[in-house]
Amino acid sequence: MTIPPELKNAGKTTISLPSGRRVALPLYHAVFKKWAGKLPRFNFGGKPFVTYHGKAIFAELAILKTFISSGWNGVWVETYGGKNFLRTMPKSWKLAQSNNSIPEDKENLLKDIWKTGKTTACFDVFLWKGGDILFCESKHKGKDKLTKAQTKFIEGTLACGIKEKSLFIVEWEYE
Repeated sequence: MTIPPELKNAGKTTISLPSGRRVALPLYHAVFKKWAGKLPRFNFGGKPFVTYHGKAIFAELAILKTFISSGWNGVWVETYGGKNFLRTMPKSWKLAQSNNSIPEDKENLLKDIWKTGKTTACFDVFLWKGGDILFCESKHKGKDKLTKAQTKFIEGTLACGIKEKSLFIVEWEYE
């Protein structure tokens, strides 16, 4: 699987799962320019903005767009207040306006993972290209860490046959 060159390999990070199992997930590093313009109204309660192609955007969407420009398909899976599949910046707290559909087999995979992992959490970015599947979790370096629900998501993905190498963390920071 080809990772876009904007994401720099930073080794692996070991995660302890609720079952006691430990997994080593790939870790990548990204650097974004901090958005310096007028902030959009919708910010998920203070979520930070980065600059991507001259526009204010959340880091998750910048990562998604980086993969899309490298030939991948995908969505930002936002599970706050429901399940939303986003490819662009939301316009308001009414995420339904921005919600996209995904292929039925991809949605069924997510449903299986959520059921198996006993969680409604998901890694931020869900990607597919041919037969390859990737799940990417975006973390603002030094400010974010995985939640218990996200570790349950990891267990659900592994139980559904997704390989560890298909789950990865992107730690991002401002330049």
